[in-house]
Amino acid sequence: MKMPSASRTLIQSIFATLFLLSLTSGCGKATPIPELESTTNPNAYRETNWEVPAVRIVFHRDNFTDIEDFRTSKHTQFQCLGDATKVYKVDADDYSGAPTAFTSSSASDDFSITTHPAFIKAISLDMTQTYFANTQSNVVQTDACSYRGIGGTAAPSSCADFDSVPSPAPSPTVVPPASTPWPSPIPTTTPATTQYYETGFYRVRDDWCSQQGPILSSDPETTKSNVGGVSIDLDRSELGASEDLLMVVTYHSLNSNTGTGSWPGVQATADHTVMKVSLVGTALDLSTLMQMKQPRAWTFFQSVTYPTYWSNVASLEDPFGSLRSEQVYLPVSKSSAIDRIRIERVRGSFHLFQVDLYRLGNRS
Repeated sequence: MKMPSASRTLIQSIFATLFLLSLTSGCGKATPIPELESTTNPNAYRETNWEVPAVRIVFHRDNFTDIEDFRTSKHTQFQCLGDATKVYKVDADDYSGAPTAFTSSSASDDFSITTHPAFIKAISLDMTQTYFANTQSNVVQTDACSYRGIGGTAAPSSCADFDSVPSPAPSPTVVPPASTPWPSPIPTTTPATTQYYETGFYRVRDDWCSQQGPILSSDPETTKSNVGGVSIDLDRSELGASEDLLMVVTYHSLNSNTGTGSWPGVQATADHTVMKVSLVGTALDLSTLMQMKQPRAWTFFQSVTYPTYWSNVASLEDPFGSLRSEQVYLPVSKSSAIDRIRIERVRGSFHLFQVDLYRLGNRS
């Protein structure tokens, strides 16, 4: 999708303003966020056998950091929502059964994280439900990692989130000074409808995505686009110069053929799900990746700082609106600067269940 230069300039200006505001928003706060881990040791996360040829990613809330995880303060190296804490082996059950996790990490962490093959640096989901909107700013541990707390931005929505009914906002975990009492928490704002299916899997609902995307516009459909997706960051030093990857993605997309009674009900032609797979270069280390603010689509969409080397390796569309698995060949060997696989929603609604990633070719 091409965007007019005026729109790009406006978006860049907005991002710059948001960044400055995020630097100053914590000034003068009497009650800072509980301290997070200050360092990230990549080796604590890596599988002992660094030559592991494949990995299975199951997109269930149990395997990622979620807003519900931070109802109380956690001792963790994870600072943001939507980051993978557990990955699985491909030679066992898939998402519908009992998949076999990699070994437990040596890092001391409340999330009981697993290791991952060395060629995987990080895995993250775009999340729009990124803070508890009706509690005092900077009380919840992950507030500092959200663009949502900045004045003028859209309210949080379950547009790109896990398919589970949101719980009420948490009570503060630190006693505040008597002179500045914290407000009593009330339930997080949710869309007018309450149609959840409690699958626990990652999903994007098009009708909840207005104003959630990275493009500013007076057209609601435009503001729904390009929000919701997956970033799989690679450590290219652990892949051979001639190695490529094979990705098998299992998802349930929707369109006008979905029919009555199917989630989330009857779809119109405009709701036809389109996702694209792109290859990107970020050159970001693990610590920086784990601190990128959510929703991350706002930072990375059409950014010249993080160039897209192959903008549309594959387009994921389903004319029948059914559960399906698709294979995508990823020619990462074409450029040593490629270190991210991005599955991005262009429009529509979907459930994402699993991605299997296999190494292909000469590892020397």
